[in-house]
Amino acid sequence: MSFRTFIMPVLKNTYDKSAYQKIDMMIGIRARNIIKINNIFLIISGLYLLSFHLDAFTILLFFKALVGLIVALGFYFVPVIMKRFTHIVWFSPFFHYLYFSLMICVVIISQIVFYI
Repeated sequence: MSFRTFIMPVLKNTYDKSAYQKIDMMIGIRARNIIKINNIFLIISGLYLLSFHLDAFTILLFFKALVGLIVALGFYFVPVIMKRFTHIVWFSPFFHYLYFSLMICVVIISQIVFYI
């Protein structure tokens, strides 16, 4: 996600439109294949956390697992969302920054839980 959010805009300004679209498609296909496998483990571990390690003391852990599951499950709906809002010029960068921000929140909450 960070590559898509921060690197691809630089490439867009460097290459012509057709070359940029080819690069975007090649990288996107490869990245999605890798992330699909990764997300399976994230979803399983998140469901495990939500199912077996939830009590009043671990509300922050619950929130982290919930946001992580939203991010992991949301990944499978991104193509549908992006296709639906292709006509809105500002939506793609906004969506990628939003998604990246959610992932950063999971990392920050993880660190907070670790140090509490």
